[in-house]
Amino acid sequence: MFSGGNHQTGPVSAPRTARERVHREVTAEILTVARGHLARDGAPALSLRSIARDLGMAPSALYRYFSSRDALLGSLILAAYESLADEAERAAAAARATGGSGAERWVVVPRTMRTWALAHPHEWSLIFGTPVPGYQAPEDTVVPYARLAAALVRPLMDARPAARPHREDSPPEVAALGQAVAPVADALLAGLPTATIVSALQAWSTLVGLISLELYGHWRNTVLDPELFFEETIGTMAVTLGLL
Repeated sequence: MFSGGNHQTGPVSAPRTARERVHREVTAEILTVARGHLARDGAPALSLRSIARDLGMAPSALYRYFSSRDALLGSLILAAYESLADEAERAAAAARATGGSGAERWVVVPRTMRTWALAHPHEWSLIFGTPVPGYQAPEDTVVPYARLAAALVRPLMDARPAARPHREDSPPEVAALGQAVAPVADALLAGLPTATIVSALQAWSTLVGLISLELYGHWRNTVLDPELFFEETIGTMAVTLGLL
């Protein structure tokens, strides 16, 4: 905002130093080459030495940017999560702005997830495929993962009924199930009935499974039109979630 006068526009960020710019550019180049290796050889075979060779760098120079193979893998995973979360949030926000029904808004994020996966198959595999032996994803991935999940369930939260008091006479199995999904309820779906939370988790796992089955070629000679099957499935999910 202007603060009076026509020559004051607020604080200006300090310009990046040449060293910072170079570091950022080289890091981006390393990640680009690493994605190529990921597509060609898979995550378990990712090697800093071979990436350095393709870049014409000494391996010791590459270690100034990434301290280990796992550090590079972590950056690739985080970038993939952030890219998918960004797309999902944009799609959810645009759908919300149109003011359509809950069901119309619900299908937007699943479609976005599928489109992103088909355009970035190796990144999808990196975040939802087979775990790399001995590798543990960094805690940083929790934030974009939660952003993606929040974009998916936003229509549910917008349609949630008024909060009702906790029923002391809930059947024991319902209470136990509620405890089992408590982390999801606390983080994303506070105030919704246990049945809705369970349905949301089932929808999430179904979406990841459907997209992965298509991406990895498992629908061959089984589902001849994966897109049509996907659309039918997410429409059924909208009914199960009480949005239609």
